[in-house]
Amino acid sequence: MPHRAIIDRFRANENLPSLPGVALEVLSLTEQPDCTIEQLANVIQNDPAITARILKVINSPLFGVAKGITSIKQASTLLGMRKLRIMALSFSIVQAIRRPQGDGCFNYDVYWRQALTAAVAARLLATKTARPLCEDAFVAGLLHNIGVVAGYLTAPDLFQPLLDRSRKSGWWTIEDELEVLGATHAVLTAELLAVWGLPEALSGAVRQYLDAQPLPVGTFTTPDLPHLIAAGACIADLFAGDATVADIEQCRTRCIQLTGIDRDLLEQVLDAVATRVQEIAGMLVVKIGPTLTYEQIQRQAETQLSQAIAEPAAPEPRKRRGRAA
Repeated sequence: MPHRAIIDRFRANENLPSLPGVALEVLSLTEQPDCTIEQLANVIQNDPAITARILKVINSPLFGVAKGITSIKQASTLLGMRKLRIMALSFSIVQAIRRPQGDGCFNYDVYWRQALTAAVAARLLATKTARPLCEDAFVAGLLHNIGVVAGYLTAPDLFQPLLDRSRKSGWWTIEDELEVLGATHAVLTAELLAVWGLPEALSGAVRQYLDAQPLPVGTFTTPDLPHLIAAGACIADLFAGDATVADIEQCRTRCIQLTGIDRDLLEQVLDAVATRVQEIAGMLVVKIGPTLTYEQIQRQAETQLSQAIAEPAAPEPRKRRGRAA
């Protein structure tokens, strides 16, 4: 079935999640070159729920603030504009995607674990290769597959075959998305972001990330947003579990090609991902289920390789993973 059927439902169905107005205001305001942190704080404090969450986090041990912070304006002084923006947007996105009462079909823990891992990984990679894009990389990573859950909430009948395949094999593939929906999760997400009225730079980057090509070798080209999303999603797939030694090496190579990151710096990023994902999940109050560290992934892959050498079996062709949940 062509993906237009789902897009039409995005635009008409009352089950489509809506992004809180404060998020749209934050994005619109911070795109203006003369935006001030005072203006940003004024917008955020108009949403009591997001304000309460930001204050709770900033007064938590995570920040180690000696004196209690009681207002967004106080928080803005401590956080700065970029961190305040990303915190407000992250809480808004989580607020938009809520598990419906009694819904046991869609695995929200897996969805959030994958989205947060991609977001954290994209931001960590940006800190090493394209620092001005750090915050945008996090938001884009967090949003890059939100079309999956929005599509499920809007058109569960169309998504059911993907959920069935996920239950059988643990994940569905890009090829499955094209066969069942007529579009990838990247296209669906980009369409959703457009319906929400988010900036074209963001929706365009999400739409393009699956087609990101290696950066030119021997140049000083820095990665753009689609490349950072692609590398972050690659790492998220690795941390989904059941990775082989070949998968780990393929992920390393892909991240280096997409971002130009030094191999040693990449290892630092991979080592830091799991801890940061747990921190962010706690901050956003989302359940992500059990997670693996990079060391555990490597150890499991090495064990699997040793067993395969002892009992060789015919290799199965691997396909690009989709966004199973």
